[in-house]
Amino acid sequence: MASEERTSALRIRCAHCDAVFDERALPYDADVDSLASSALREKFVRLSLDSESVEFLNRARARGRDECERLARKCTELRRTMSLTEANAILGRGKMFVFSDAHVETLMRACGEGAGGGWFLDVGAGEGEVTRTLGRRCAGTCATESSPGMASRLREKGFDVVLESDTVENVVRETRARGGDVSEDGFDVVAALNLCDRVRSPRALLRGLKRALKAKTGILILAIVVPFRPFVENADGTRSQPDERLDVPSAGSWESGVDALWTELIAPLGFDLVALSRVPYISEGDHLYDAYVLDDAVFVLRAPP
Repeated sequence: MASEERTSALRIRCAHCDAVFDERALPYDADVDSLASSALREKFVRLSLDSESVEFLNRARARGRDECERLARKCTELRRTMSLTEANAILGRGKMFVFSDAHVETLMRACGEGAGGGWFLDVGAGEGEVTRTLGRRCAGTCATESSPGMASRLREKGFDVVLESDTVENVVRETRARGGDVSEDGFDVVAALNLCDRVRSPRALLRGLKRALKAKTGILILAIVVPFRPFVENADGTRSQPDERLDVPSAGSWESGVDALWTELIAPLGFDLVALSRVPYISEGDHLYDAYVLDDAVFVLRAPP
């Protein structure tokens, strides 16, 4: 009851439309019948707000308004010469939340008995909060990150292998060269969370992920922000447009965005859908709001041989 009382006054801001709401409005459900693809309709798995999610939502409030405001001012200064990602790494900010342990268990059950073990690869792992959640049930974890500051934070967390890299090419070989006993056939679980709208070529990214994944048995967890509004964050803090354009709407419903991502990007590359879920992509708050949120589509996939 105490936890419910604490969260009743939370102020959460949508980073796309600037709407402000509380945790009861966080998006998990979907109008499944409106999805055009029968594969998407049949594989939808509904998740929900749980205690671990609520705990994350309360982090900014626990840090204190004055400290949050100080960090926000410092971040603004740093962003004059570097990316937001790098500034957050320096300041110890930028924690993200996509899944709770219970959410991951639910998605792994959809994959069948024994799914989710072996070696785990998290591409673009950020500061490693979600990496730790997803890798908890795996024998070993490799985390990759293009930001030097975030890569340093990943090393501090003690993951088995950390690669400072902006590509997944040769990731299996590089992991093995650094002592990881991942199979030459690839990783058992691969995650790419909220990367497709931040890379120059989403299709090239997915092809690389497919090559890094064990064929047939491997699981790819792909989270994509909907609506799809891509840009590339450069090291100096500027933004540029991706080299590759996808015919995916930049506005509209979650369901229409998911349909377009499936037909335009994912299905043509030969992936099989295991599960589809909708979750809020939550970033820790500041002195203005308790949290910021985007709307995620989570595709759990396998790559047939």
